[in-house]
Amino acid sequence: MGCGESTDIKMVPLEIGGCTVELYWMDTGVLEDEACFSCAYQALSRGRQKKVDAFLFRKDKRLSLGAGLLLRQGLAAHGINEREAVFAYGENGKPYLPDYPDVQFNLSHSGGMAVAVFANTAVGCDIEQIGTADLPLAAKFFPEGEYRYLARFPKGYQRDAAFYRLWTLKESFVKTTGAGLALPLDAFEIVIAAGECDGRNEQIEVRQNVDPAARYLFAEPYFRGYCVSVCLRTDCDRYRKKCERCPDAQMDQRVCYDYRVTKTCFTTEKEYIFMADCSNNRPCPCTFDCPRHGRCCECVAHHRDNDEGVPGCFFSAEAEATYDRSIEALCRDRGIL
Repeated sequence: MGCGESTDIKMVPLEIGGCTVELYWMDTGVLEDEACFSCAYQALSRGRQKKVDAFLFRKDKRLSLGAGLLLRQGLAAHGINEREAVFAYGENGKPYLPDYPDVQFNLSHSGGMAVAVFANTAVGCDIEQIGTADLPLAAKFFPEGEYRYLARFPKGYQRDAAFYRLWTLKESFVKTTGAGLALPLDAFEIVIAAGECDGRNEQIEVRQNVDPAARYLFAEPYFRGYCVSVCLRTDCDRYRKKCERCPDAQMDQRVCYDYRVTKTCFTTEKEYIFMADCSNNRPCPCTFDCPRHGRCCECVAHHRDNDEGVPGCFFSAEAEATYDRSIEALCRDRGIL
């Protein structure tokens, strides 16, 4: 093993929202050997070599070289030679392959690790070695909700990990959109909510108006001593597939009444934009700690999309407190069963 060859590179597929994202990573410590560094450097295109040359310190050169090797390996898996590939750059500098629109990628590195992701839709990743939380920076540049999330952790490792977790989630979203530094960190908010019933299976959402017609989904692979986030853009094609179980009259209302097929119900892009801007913010009787309180359109869509049954506000206070969101529980609560 050595010289940045494929044996030094690991890959794992991530399933995010029904899409497969290929995550590659490597420990760039193997490139500390000068012979290995030189061998790996020569394997890359001149364009990637220039990116390595742009760094002053040897550690940063190794990280950049490692990211280049991951790019080379990931492209090869799709039948693309990195040395021959033509790269173009978006308005804010995000690279892409104009000849291969279905091969999207993103790179990141920190500490001694480099990561890369590949998908057939817009994707972004960020890795950060966990250091000391910068709460003053969060107070100045993060939305209030994100700052409150960080401040609730005690000073020390818990707060440090929470800070870098939030930072990588934000960075992966920014990199997915391609907005780069043009998008202020307080222009969108990452919301981390506990899962149903037991507080586990946290749900991560982004509140944003950058691209309201799309949904952005996240994954957080574990790397000891690091925070890593992967963000994937989805156009919600499943909403645009007409549900054949629903009568046309119901389809005209753009509401799915058949809970057995909620993942194929029909919604237009226009409706989703409406949902994102919905001004219905009535007090919500649901007692579950959730970022969608009072936002009825978004709440119903979330439950429908994630097979989580009926929203809590459909139940009486006694039935809601059980956190049983099934159709059967609703029928019992209403006296139907």
